[in-house]
Amino acid sequence: MSHRATLALLLTCLGCRAPDRAVGSPPITEIRRAETASDTRLIDALRAYIATVMKAHDTPGLNLAVARRGKVIWEAGFGYANLESRRPMTPETAFHSGSMGKTYVATAIMQLVEKGVLELDAPINRYLNEFQVTNPLGDGPVTTRDLLTHRAGIGPNGATSSFAKPLPLAEHLKRAFADSMLEMYDRTTVRLWTARVGQAFQYSNLGMATLGYLIEVTNPEKLSFSDYVQTHIIDPLGMQAARFPPIQDSLNLGAEIWSQMSTGYTGLGRIHVPTPTIYFADFPAGTVVSTPGQHLKLILAYLGRGTYNGYRLLQPKTVSQMLTPQGEGFGTTSIGLTWFLFDVNRAADTTAEFANFNAISSFGHGGAHMYGWNNEYRGYPKLDVAVAIATNHWRLPNDALGSETTLIEDFISSWVQNDDHRPEPDTSVTSWAWKTSYVAGLLLADNLAGQLGNPDPVTEPMIDAMVAGARASGRIPGRQDGWDADGFRAGLHDLLKLVQVPDSIRAFAASDRLRVSRAELDRIGKELGSRSIPLLAGPLQ
Repeated sequence: MSHRATLALLLTCLGCRAPDRAVGSPPITEIRRAETASDTRLIDALRAYIATVMKAHDTPGLNLAVARRGKVIWEAGFGYANLESRRPMTPETAFHSGSMGKTYVATAIMQLVEKGVLELDAPINRYLNEFQVTNPLGDGPVTTRDLLTHRAGIGPNGATSSFAKPLPLAEHLKRAFADSMLEMYDRTTVRLWTARVGQAFQYSNLGMATLGYLIEVTNPEKLSFSDYVQTHIIDPLGMQAARFPPIQDSLNLGAEIWSQMSTGYTGLGRIHVPTPTIYFADFPAGTVVSTPGQHLKLILAYLGRGTYNGYRLLQPKTVSQMLTPQGEGFGTTSIGLTWFLFDVNRAADTTAEFANFNAISSFGHGGAHMYGWNNEYRGYPKLDVAVAIATNHWRLPNDALGSETTLIEDFISSWVQNDDHRPEPDTSVTSWAWKTSYVAGLLLADNLAGQLGNPDPVTEPMIDAMVAGARASGRIPGRQDGWDADGFRAGLHDLLKLVQVPDSIRAFAASDRLRVSRAELDRIGKELGSRSIPLLAGPLQ
């Protein structure tokens, strides 16, 4: 679809909203397909929250897609795809997805396992002709499962990159496995092999690239990796604006996708520097080029037990296998077959098919393209929700505020979990500054009147003095705007009028007298320090 046609769609379709731009504010372009009042509430709350997150992180542009019940209910673009031209970010803006492409590799591998042309636990050298992969530290041969779970023993590495167009995949891998060191800092810092096979999780783009080559040499149609993925994943899922070529340029992506690409920016303090063109030699490790709404179809196929829009991508038992924990991943995550699994319940019964959907809160994968894009997508089986988020922003050094994508994902999951548990407040307030200040008022009132056990009332002159003397620190870029005196007063008044006993406070938190949603209370409470308001932020009775 052309840019002109899309603009006409945004202006005329039922339930869609044209670009929205207040004076001095970055543009917002959205397509709404909300089916329920709950969908609309989620979209409205997200719209306000995302603008605040972007301001705090100085994010040039962000676009996302959100699905519920297997359907995309919202696609939106915030800010700018290009700062110099002021080209807006829209739902159609394409981006470099980085390591999100690994899930396409894993899906293709498991399709070939289903066909019987690959075995998960067979040595990969059985399938290789031009070179062999042998871990000299021992504990057995490297298998497909080892590569899918980053446990082959290859040293942790980012994707090998260059400004020049990369070598063919076979040639690149042959050279890489002939060396004893990885490429960083002129091959002086990280050894190729740093652990025994199966010993430890070590995130490896080289290992994922090797899986991409396995797809090339084992698929019965003798297709290249890119052609296989396009034929068996991208096209059947209806991802018209998606490509996975080894070289991401106008020739390989096509003129229409290329014209919709965002510009990636390195964030250096308050300065945004456009990143130069960088190619992946380990390209199957990343990057698919697409839009969030297109990417989301892969997650929806997994949530659909392997089927999306009538196409059987994988068998249900394969999906179940891929989302079963195989070991530790990053931080508190577990690793399935390439997918990262969040909040795993080790005690859950996973013996029945798809019972493991009840053992994880979500599954997904992030992706970044040096040094201009940070993205993530995630599915929530128990909530029947999925989201894909892309930003054209990579902060250096790494963002101490927490990534935009993680904050937004946490907001969505919290909202959906809490949305049906109490009536929504009857309020037209949409300013995130008002809501943040309101929760701050609740927090202070709880401490002044409840936790101190103070029998004396908080008077209106005392409140006036607090408001008049309040000053934003300005230490965090953008956060100085997150103050609204009226919201702060409202929070103080709402809690101070209560009898300061636990039952009264809990009843208030579960009622429509609370002028923010439970999800907003949870999100803002975490930013302010939710442990200080346990009676408000605790579970509903």
